[in-house]
Formats: sequence, C-alpha cells, structure tokens
Amino acid sequence: MSSSAKIFAVTYFLGASMLMCVGVLMPGDKGLVAVFAKPGGPTAAEVIARADGGIIFVRDGSWVALTESEDHEFIASLYRAGAGFVASSAVAQVCARWNGFLGDTRI
Repeated sequence: MSSSAKIFAVTYFLGASMLMCVGVLMPGDKGLVAVFAKPGGPTAAEVIARADGGIIFVRDGSWVALTESEDHEFIASLYRAGAGFVASSAVAQVCARWNGFLGDTRI
C-alpha cells in the first residue's frame, strides 16, 4: 500500500470517527443533558442558572452539571449563557452514574 493510500485511509477513518462521535454526543430535543463549563469561565451550575434551567445534579465547583432539556432552544440558551459543550442524555447518564447520582428514576 502506498503512503498516499495510507494517509487517505487514516484521514478517512479519523474523519468518520469524529463525525460519529459528534453525532452521538449532540443532544436531542428532550431529556437529560450534561453541561460542560468552559475553562476559566462560569461553572456549569452558573451556566444553567443563566439559561433559566433547573439543576438536577452538580458537585461543588464542578465543571459538569446535569439539567433537563425541553427543546433545542434551551440548548441554544445554554451555549449563549457560556456553556463550553452540551452533551446528549447518554453522556449525562454516564456522568450521573460515575458521580454516584442515582436519585432520578430515568437514570
């Protein structure tokens, strides 16, 4: 296999993997979402409060918090409030289980 074919194969694989990750991590319309704060910015809890959302779970000074999303407009308001990344409900459930939060029956 030539070096250009190897470069193409690696680039194609990495591109497809990145596209798949973005598709899986992007939140849907409704459900739990994990809000990740930007480094040096407001905490995740502050971001959710600025977006007029309810905090489901957060640890003190945490850069990750869980909230409930009703639609795409709320997710957009989280980004306007300073969120670094808003992840899907699957990621939110993993974060909740990782932190030992099982109080919500949906998780």
